[in-house]
Amino acid sequence: MNLRKIAANYILLPGFELTRNGYVVLEEGQVTDVVDTGGEIKEIPCLEFYGGMIVADFIRDEVKWQEGDDILAKIKDCYSRESGKGLAIIQGADFAHFSWLKDTRINPLR
Repeated sequence: MNLRKIAANYILLPGFELTRNGYVVLEEGQVTDVVDTGGEIKEIPCLEFYGGMIVADFIRDEVKWQEGDDILAKIKDCYSRESGKGLAIIQGADFAHFSWLKDTRINPLR
């Protein structure tokens, strides 16, 4: 079995609540769970960590971002209409206010 665990500061995936400092469990490349650690990530064997927010990969193509955009609102709106495979990471945003900044980027997680 191909098991992978990926942690980030925030996780927002279709079918799951916004999670702070949690991790995604992937089995054979499919998301099977989002683990809420209560806000404290501890070392676990084979846990990968990325600074930023893990989202569904299709967000990269579906959402047109502008500085000041409300990240949570735009993602939740997109999730209500779409679903898809793969993960991406949003980095460089103002996560205190979940606001898109000029230098924010979103890249696929491979």
